[in-house]
Amino acid sequence: KFKQIDLRLEKCASLYYATEEELEDAQGLSEVLLQAFAEEITFTVEDAIFRGDGAGKPLGILAHASQVSVAKETSQAANSLVIENILKMWSRLPARSKLQAVWNVNVDTEPQLYLLKHTVKNVAGTENVGGFAAPIYTPPVAGGFGSLMGRPVIPIEYAETIGTKGDITLNDWTQYQLIEKGMRSDASMHVRFLNDEQTFRLVYRVNGQPKWSKALTPFKGSATLSPFVTLDTRA
Repeated sequence: KFKQIDLRLEKCASLYYATEEELEDAQGLSEVLLQAFAEEITFTVEDAIFRGDGAGKPLGILAHASQVSVAKETSQAANSLVIENILKMWSRLPARSKLQAVWNVNVDTEPQLYLLKHTVKNVAGTENVGGFAAPIYTPPVAGGFGSLMGRPVIPIEYAETIGTKGDITLNDWTQYQLIEKGMRSDASMHVRFLNDEQTFRLVYRVNGQPKWSKALTPFKGSATLSPFVTLDTRA
């Protein structure tokens, strides 16, 4: 089925007033300002893509109906990450997304990735009697990222802290629709002429939302699938 999506460009802008003394005494200030503006606008937009409510900004994956959230394990310790979480998240990703999805994590989760292990239970399954290292996480090498289930683990600033929903997500970003116009930079000496200041402005028009309207019930099976999978809070 097709549905109609109405995406209209929203505006994100940065503004700075620089005194003429600043411009005279600090060579290259305008270039530094534009770089700082671009970095901050990029952060703001990417944060909205991750968690935005869609009001005047992109609709984020955490707020969208297509997202699938995996429940914590019974009696799972607070602020922990166990191998069952990872395996169940991986199982909720559509097969077509497994070759292009990435893990987006808060850096708080990284120490626990190294400690993932398979638990060994007794015959009755009532008690943990041992365990062994889970060969599903590969540490990063020089110039690259670590990998989990063979897919890159990319730390991001806007992921929630460990134990909170959104601290680790599995995302196929090809299934996110983004529309944009290139960043536009302007400078004017007229806006604050009486104050002997120049005005610098950077404007970026952008919007977006997931392509899926809801999670998918597979042809065979009942557990819903989504290109955006997260883990519930462990508190």
